[in-house]
Amino acid sequence: MRTLVLMVLSAFLELSVCGAEYRVSVSGSDSADGTAAAPWRTIQRGVDALKAGDTLRIGAGVYRERIELKTGGTADGSITIAAETGARVVVCGADLLADGWTRLPDGAWEHDWALRFPINGPDDLTHPGDPAHLLTGRAEQVFDAGRLLTQVLKREQLGRGTFFVDLDQKKLVVRLRDDGDPTRTDIEAGARGQWFVAQPGVSHVRVRGIVFRCASNHAQRGAFILGNDAKNWTVEDCTFERANGPGATFTGTGHVFRRCYFQDNGQLGFGAWACHDTRMEECTIQRNNLKGYSTAWEAGGLKITMSRGFALLRCRAINNRGVGIWYDIGNEKAEVAHCLIADNDEAGIFYEISYGLHAHDNLVINNANLGEKPRGAWAAAGITLSSSEDCVIENNTLAGNRDGVSFREQNRTTPRIGGGEVRVLNRNHTVRRNVIAHSQAFNIAFWMDTTFFGPHPAGHDKNDPVFEDPKTLGFRFEGNVLTPLSGRPNYLYGPLWRERHKTAGTPGEFKAVSGIEDSSLVSQSGFVDETARDFRLRDDSAASKAGAGVREMERIPR
Repeated sequence: MRTLVLMVLSAFLELSVCGAEYRVSVSGSDSADGTAAAPWRTIQRGVDALKAGDTLRIGAGVYRERIELKTGGTADGSITIAAETGARVVVCGADLLADGWTRLPDGAWEHDWALRFPINGPDDLTHPGDPAHLLTGRAEQVFDAGRLLTQVLKREQLGRGTFFVDLDQKKLVVRLRDDGDPTRTDIEAGARGQWFVAQPGVSHVRVRGIVFRCASNHAQRGAFILGNDAKNWTVEDCTFERANGPGATFTGTGHVFRRCYFQDNGQLGFGAWACHDTRMEECTIQRNNLKGYSTAWEAGGLKITMSRGFALLRCRAINNRGVGIWYDIGNEKAEVAHCLIADNDEAGIFYEISYGLHAHDNLVINNANLGEKPRGAWAAAGITLSSSEDCVIENNTLAGNRDGVSFREQNRTTPRIGGGEVRVLNRNHTVRRNVIAHSQAFNIAFWMDTTFFGPHPAGHDKNDPVFEDPKTLGFRFEGNVLTPLSGRPNYLYGPLWRERHKTAGTPGEFKAVSGIEDSSLVSQSGFVDETARDFRLRDDSAASKAGAGVREMERIPR
């Protein structure tokens, strides 16, 4: 009897989890049944039908629509939205403009254009609204055969490869790179600011195998959005590309992103706010901030704020115009592990006014080297800790960055996740068993712009408090292997513009000027072939014998 009851219960649970399966196809109809034989035409029609445990399978093609998800799954049965096996599915925020073009006397072409992309009111079209972003902060997009044209703000500025939006006349004016005819090529113009929006609280959702492309969104407003209080999303094998602003914006708890690409977006690959216990696994964040938003504001690979337990594992953050991985404001218990962080214009990892970063076993190479002289960089490093606390930086291999590991300090406060605003400064950091080699400026740098190191030459901080002596703040340096460039010191203690700054070549010299213990070693790095970017360590190297550097280089994605 007991066995029979268990069999019935098991069958009931299986039915509760395994729901219906529906189909969407570009050749379908929204008045059809949503079956394989009679699929729907739009993804929106499909997601509107989903209940807990259901699956929507999407056939190959380009779907030019904005998808809004209002209902999710449950802990017993997620809803699944996935490309058919082997199908290339593209959700596009741009529309084709095939007909309706008129040639103008100067060789340009115009098309009717009634779209506006406001921030707040109808005439608020630029974000941010400062003079430096009057053009960058606009949201319009026009593509010629997949190549983005350059926007101009005045009709007289129109040249080859540019477009102008005449809001008064409601016209789109373009001039192709070859002065060609737009009716003989594929012209796409941004028509939607989002690809996919989940309403607050929508949880237990799986999204798999979809390319999200082109969106006329503004900075700080993702084109793929997880709403407040979302829980337990799994997003796999998706691409988020060519958004005007961030590819995506995430909030909520318990999400997993696997093998996703965030690439070629105008501002950021993605942004996250109040996004807790979330993991990025084997994801790639590359070539973001194509529009050139200010990197001092918010631009580059990604930016995470007010999040606890947000981890990047076995990811790649490469070739971003700005910071590669940026945690800023009130984050806690972050982890970055087994990642390749390379060739970003500014810091590889920038951890700012936050708590408890654990960065380990990362390969961090050639970051923060764009347009800087060695004496002109301020805390631009492979890994920068800026007014943050309780971080552990261990078993990383850092080579060829502007600085290796740097500490940036100012008089800062930050909000906490649980509420309140507190003062935060660099303290209680452990930096151990890293290989830090051939930094263009300094391998370890204390860019602590505080009155402890003397007055600022500009005199602007004369009313700031005198900050604590760094030797009282719990810095620990243990077992690192340092390899300076020829003629360069390993250490900077105090920013170059403060009168009491010092440089040092050895751990003993560093202790003499700072009072901070350091058991590190100065030695050749022992890389197999740095020129070929083979950063494995030779068995006979000092770093290998000391157990420094990345412990399992084969886990680093390339």
